[in-house]
Amino acid sequence: MMAVTGEILPDEPGFELRFDEVYDTDPDDLWEAITAPDRLARWMADYRGDFRLGGRWQAFTRGGDVYCDGEVTACDRPHGFTTTWTVVGEPPSLLTVRLEPVDAGRTRLRLRHEQVIRPDYGPGWHTYLESLAWHLADPAAPKDRTRWDARFAELEPGYRARLAAVTRSAP
Repeated sequence: MMAVTGEILPDEPGFELRFDEVYDTDPDDLWEAITAPDRLARWMADYRGDFRLGGRWQAFTRGGDVYCDGEVTACDRPHGFTTTWTVVGEPPSLLTVRLEPVDAGRTRLRLRHEQVIRPDYGPGWHTYLESLAWHLADPAAPKDRTRWDARFAELEPGYRARLAAVTRSAP
């Protein structure tokens, strides 16, 4: 299992999450894995929409309802994008993803999610980034929801404690 690590920083409102991971694939393949709806459905969620500048998208729950939507506010294929991220019933937040080639056909993904207000985003992104590695290792494999749920449950208490420490130390 890859050793995903994330930072939690104070932000207004809420907090900011930062992840920095290296994947065993080239930038073009990683770009497709994180932007193409058919690939996203195999490791994250069902999506509809377009990852291009000004493009709008929606992500769906397991039951088929809209979970969140957004608008791509910056896009530089295959180097990264920025999008609004608005979960139904919550204020918008901002998600930025950057891709950088590294040694031997590998790619670094830097994810920054600003103005997050729900504590489950930390273990959620952590688990999704591990799921992305599982997907890249076997792109044809179906999404393993049981594995995702178990990993999220394992990570959640640690993220809750880390978030509490960050919010206590924030000015």
